[in-house]
Amino acid sequence: MFSVTQPIPNRKVLQKQYEAKCLMYERILYDLQQSIRLDLNQIELSPTIKTRVKAFGSYYKKLLKLQKKLKSQQEDFLIYDVLGLRIICPFLDDLKSVEILIKGKYHIVEIEHKGKQHSFKEFGYESIHFLIEVPADILSHFHVEESLICEIQLSTILQDAWSEVEHELVYKVNFSPFDEPLKRKLAALNATLTLSDTLFQEIRDYQRQLQSELKKRRETFAKKMQTTIDSMVPSMLEDSPSEKKLQDIETKAGDARGSLYTNVTENIDDLLLKALAAHNTKQFKKAIEIYTSILNLKPGEYIQSLIYIHRGMAYFSESNYDQALEDFSKSLELNYENWRAFYYRAVIHQIMKNYPEALEDFNQCLHLDPYQFDSLYSRATVCFHLGDYPKALADCEQALNIEPESCRAQKLRELVKSCITL
Repeated sequence: MFSVTQPIPNRKVLQKQYEAKCLMYERILYDLQQSIRLDLNQIELSPTIKTRVKAFGSYYKKLLKLQKKLKSQQEDFLIYDVLGLRIICPFLDDLKSVEILIKGKYHIVEIEHKGKQHSFKEFGYESIHFLIEVPADILSHFHVEESLICEIQLSTILQDAWSEVEHELVYKVNFSPFDEPLKRKLAALNATLTLSDTLFQEIRDYQRQLQSELKKRRETFAKKMQTTIDSMVPSMLEDSPSEKKLQDIETKAGDARGSLYTNVTENIDDLLLKALAAHNTKQFKKAIEIYTSILNLKPGEYIQSLIYIHRGMAYFSESNYDQALEDFSKSLELNYENWRAFYYRAVIHQIMKNYPEALEDFNQCLHLDPYQFDSLYSRATVCFHLGDYPKALADCEQALNIEPESCRAQKLRELVKSCITL
């Protein structure tokens, strides 16, 4: 970095010296940016990363400003933000992840949480600023022996937007509002953006929790369906726990847990999370009760179709196949393009040994989405029961194209082949 001692050197000379190093600085900054991007990819973050080498005009202006603060002509000072890098993330919790990464990898010279010193009446917006030493391996690549400092700013998208506008309205023109209504407008904007960041984060947290609960429920449901279907194929009976044993395990697991409180005045999102939590802890009756509460709120048809699927899955887990069949049928009445509802209803028909109806639903399911392993495998078992061995074999081959290592499909294929050769 440039160290300056009074008196200030000739501007033209200083500018020539400064600009001679700018290209090298840009290359160093690019390498640092790529290194940080690779590290962020490792933690599954892909934020926007902006870089800049301070323009000489801005550098010189800051130099003069700092020069005034010197107490004597013997004092030196450094301008640390010649190299600048800004990491812009969508959500607040991403900033925490990036902060941990930077603290763990780089030598930190200084950390500043800008905006924290402002009261709620003021219009400074928060962001995190680091001063780090540029790693030695990057400097050696450019044969740079001096120590270089880079300023790294962390901000959300909204914080970045605020800083850009604030820079134009306030700092660039040395503006400090005296008019109280104008101050209130700026404070209101700051509060709105801060609240928006908080709300975005809360929505994301809800979304993550919802997806986690949905994933658990799908995995548990799929496992029970697979076990039930496999138990209907003669050669697989010895590989699968009996239906009765599976129900006993689920009942004990459900009885071991406490009940969930359901408040019908809650919104649909809250109720859905509670229903899924009950579902995933095998409290199926409680889940059915909450799903029913959601349906009683008369949401839109698309939401109703999804809730009927969820409730049908809970009925299935209770081995209440008639109610499950009814709910999957209601879902299809509301949304005939949902391949999952066809698949679930087909499995119920299969369990009830309504093989022609099951085949019809599997056909429709695969017409909507022909690349589903479970649908192909299940239709193969139905064709096996109907004695259509060539079709069963064809579905096994298609299923194994999608999941070549599936032992279930391999065993079924061998069973079907043995029936064909008889």
